[in-house]
Amino acid sequence: MTEIKLSKLEKLINGRPLFTIDQLLANDGDHIGIVGRNGAGKSTLAHLLTGVDQDYTGQLVVAGPVTYVAQIAPTQDRSGGQAMMARVREALNTRPEILILDEPSSNLDEPHQAWLIKKLRQFRGLLLLISHDRQLLNAVTTQTWAVSHQEFKAYPGNYAAYLAQKNQAIATQQAAYTRQNRHEHDLQQAMQARKEKAQRIRKGNRRMTAGERSNSRSLREATAAKMDRSAKSLMTRATREATVSKPFTQAGFKLVATDFPTFTGKTVISASGLTLREHEELLLTQTSFQIKPGERVALVGPNGCGKTTLLTAILAKHAGLSVSPSAKIGVFKQDMTALDGNLTVWQTVRAASQLPDQTIRNVMGAIGLPARFYGQAVAGLSGGELVKLQLVSILVGAYNVLMLDEPTNYLDVDALDALADYLQNYPGTVIFVSHDAVFRQQVTTRTLAFKQQRLVDPDQVATKASSPSELPLLQFKYDQLMADPEASTAAIQKLRDQIEAAKA
Repeated sequence: MTEIKLSKLEKLINGRPLFTIDQLLANDGDHIGIVGRNGAGKSTLAHLLTGVDQDYTGQLVVAGPVTYVAQIAPTQDRSGGQAMMARVREALNTRPEILILDEPSSNLDEPHQAWLIKKLRQFRGLLLLISHDRQLLNAVTTQTWAVSHQEFKAYPGNYAAYLAQKNQAIATQQAAYTRQNRHEHDLQQAMQARKEKAQRIRKGNRRMTAGERSNSRSLREATAAKMDRSAKSLMTRATREATVSKPFTQAGFKLVATDFPTFTGKTVISASGLTLREHEELLLTQTSFQIKPGERVALVGPNGCGKTTLLTAILAKHAGLSVSPSAKIGVFKQDMTALDGNLTVWQTVRAASQLPDQTIRNVMGAIGLPARFYGQAVAGLSGGELVKLQLVSILVGAYNVLMLDEPTNYLDVDALDALADYLQNYPGTVIFVSHDAVFRQQVTTRTLAFKQQRLVDPDQVATKASSPSELPLLQFKYDQLMADPEASTAAIQKLRDQIEAAKA
């Protein structure tokens, strides 16, 4: 049974098209992933489906009641993950006919991500899932609605299937574009050759006498004119046949170490006997660690374990923590109130950086704030665009240490890949919190995990534990991972390496 039908629909913002939909259908039991860049209209589509926004043209039919869980809401003294879990549980408990979730995995730790995947797989109603979480989309969805170039289109399969279709289409378009260019080049060469031949005919043979030249002038001109027409015909043909446009590709950028403050010293941050509390709850006790220059350290652990509290303590130079005087720390946290809504996007970023204008533009473009955003007021940005603006302002600042608290939340996939590439090439030190496993694998050089009120380095612990006496336990864990369809290849290989080390 068809629950949602969208046909010949157009949505305008300030008189300009945000997106169009030729036709989209959603049936009872479908699990549909809605993907696209920040600001492209995904949340706006949700508002149309819920009836909150009725300003559109075209046909929109929703055959049942809709339950909508928005992406940003007050946390009421709970972590973002805890607040999101509460809202998702409440929505699922109502057994909705049509459920729309907007970035439900943002801020969720790994156990809660697994819980969410399990519950959504079991959901029997119509699910519309707005998300940039590739793991969640691949695990849950059976169809994809993607918005690109101001148009929504439907694709069969999950996100990975959609991406494969998209990449194949790009490859096909690129091949056609290359063939077209080669054909145009051949036509242009043929056209130029005919023009040159027409000129030679008009001039005549150098060995011709004056009489011969005079008597053959009319014939030579007629022949040359015919050649000119033939050349012009080739030009018209080349223009008419040029129908394939060049596929859009994201421009990259390079970082220069001299653009950022120099760090001197062997240790950026160190802790000795650190004890950390939040609201009278003990988070860390007698904890010691060091972070070296150039490391990209991921802080991992369950929601509420103290990751954000630790970042705040580092910034405040809490007792038990030592921060190098050479450390110039830039801090990212998703606080929308920190931005002046009266300023433009360019004014905001330009005021935050001493880098050249072109370098700033390159970073903005890669993260997803190209030139069309420069003059836009901050107050008019979407939630994801606000996150990007805050992030860019920190990335291009005069810092040699970045502390990023959940920078991946609400970013589209292109922005996630650009951010990962930026941090991989960043000449300073990065300390970050993210529950996006794919992003962490791309960026991290070292992990510090919250376990039993201590910070531990899993790699170091594993190395110490890999003695021959531990071999049976390691083999047992390896067998469990091999039997787990959701286990990552990286985790399996890591455990395999530990087993080989224990055998040696």
